[in-house]
Amino acid sequence: MLFTLLLGCSFTILAQGNLDKPVALDNKQNLTIGQALQEAGKNQDFFFSYNSDIVPEDSMVNVAGYDGNIRNLLVKMLGDRYEFIETPGYIVIRYAPNRLYLEEGDDEQIGNNWIVKGRIKDLNSNELIAYASVYEQTMLTSSMTDKNGYFELKLKDPNESVLLTVSKEDYRDTTFMLLPPFDIEASRKKAKLHYYPNGDEQNLQSTFFGRMMIGFRQQMQGLNIGNFFAEMPAQVSLVPRLSTHGMMNSQTINHASFNIIGGYTAGTNGVELGGIFNINRKDANYLQVAGVFNLVGGNVSGVQLAGLSNRALGKASGFQAAGLYNHTGPFTGFQLAGLYNEAASSTGLQMAGLMNISEGNTDNQISGLINIGKNVTGFQLTSLLNIADSSAYPIGLINIIKTGEKSFTLGYDELKYSMFTVRTGGTYSYGIVGLAHATEDRTYNWAIDAGLGLHLVNTKWFDLDGELVSRTSFGPPETTLSLASMKLLPAFSPHKNIKLFCGPSLNFLMRQNPEENHIPGWVIEDNSNATAVQAWYMGLSVGLQFVII
Repeated sequence: MLFTLLLGCSFTILAQGNLDKPVALDNKQNLTIGQALQEAGKNQDFFFSYNSDIVPEDSMVNVAGYDGNIRNLLVKMLGDRYEFIETPGYIVIRYAPNRLYLEEGDDEQIGNNWIVKGRIKDLNSNELIAYASVYEQTMLTSSMTDKNGYFELKLKDPNESVLLTVSKEDYRDTTFMLLPPFDIEASRKKAKLHYYPNGDEQNLQSTFFGRMMIGFRQQMQGLNIGNFFAEMPAQVSLVPRLSTHGMMNSQTINHASFNIIGGYTAGTNGVELGGIFNINRKDANYLQVAGVFNLVGGNVSGVQLAGLSNRALGKASGFQAAGLYNHTGPFTGFQLAGLYNEAASSTGLQMAGLMNISEGNTDNQISGLINIGKNVTGFQLTSLLNIADSSAYPIGLINIIKTGEKSFTLGYDELKYSMFTVRTGGTYSYGIVGLAHATEDRTYNWAIDAGLGLHLVNTKWFDLDGELVSRTSFGPPETTLSLASMKLLPAFSPHKNIKLFCGPSLNFLMRQNPEENHIPGWVIEDNSNATAVQAWYMGLSVGLQFVII
């Protein structure tokens, strides 16, 4: 026996309380659909959920003087080409201009199992509907029609009646009550589909790993059933297409998920382990570990570990570590990668072997070569380059800080070197790179300066900077000059773009050529020998600085 029930809500049998609630828009004129929905939802215990690309929320509607229930208001604004599904906390608006029906075939019994067979057709045109999802929500078992609209669905241990739901994009969800043609005594499972907003996984499927690992039928399942997900204790997958929940795995949020090779689930609220990969449509909470990569369409909270990469299209918080790279939306916590980290914003610490990128507000970054942030409130530490709009403590040789100080210096020191030095930095710290040339004829006339500096005092007329600078001369090893200096540089500013400085330095000198054994300045300790010159001494640096702010 077949009973066809066309239900306004296919997933939960509820009294239509929210849709029948009264609403009055007596004084509201010249409203858009979006504004009218906002007014109707004021002071209610539910939200309207819809796709703004499909619902014309900017279209004007005439609802002045409306006094009735919410269902009739929606029909008045949108017409009969939309369906309105009531779920706990939400009224879901779907574009569904078409209708469908089930043409049941010859069902079959195998033990306590029931194999339902049939075709899904368009109610008006009688055309066969390909790739429609057919499922029993309490058992979390599903099938999909082939290109001829045919399906087979195996129901394990069904009860004396079954509610079979058919979903297809642009069609109204339709539920059919089926009575087995034979006696089966068994208990039903207690799974249940719940609605979650913002479950659009199109961005997930557009990623490289998403395109490669998510099959066509799984993509169609997500489009057909949409943002309705079940919660289950556990699942096991071999690959995304072979799992204990079958095709419904992409609609199931699990507390424990074990993917031998890899799995594609709705999400994890507990522990997920993948031999090669884990892919979640929605969120991953607590612990997610994969041998190669994790890919999450929603948010990540907790610990996420991968041999190659972690990627979350939503926000992430906690600890995230990958052998190659991490890529998330806004991130809070500790992000660690062998190559690079990328986040929409970063609160906490980013640490990478090569590069960190934070497109928004940033706390702290440590990398081997490059840090990129926006408004950095902590520090940026790297061996080469920091980039930011603002940064208090950039620690690197080159710091391109939009609001920071940049200067070019012409100077001279006790070693009789003339120097051209570039200083770039932020509010307090800066980097130093420069080229030095000996004014006396030597075997090592040219040298490179590199170091870090700190603004100790910074006023309109007077500055005091402390610097650590290393100098290494060009030439073969036997003529190398190495100098490590700690400088204290007071400066006078006759103009906002000009500084004159003169200050002492504590230096450690090493020369590999013992023939040039002169030690300048005030010698503190001389440890020279027959093969090298080694000495501590006090020196003096003077110069003219041209400042760009």
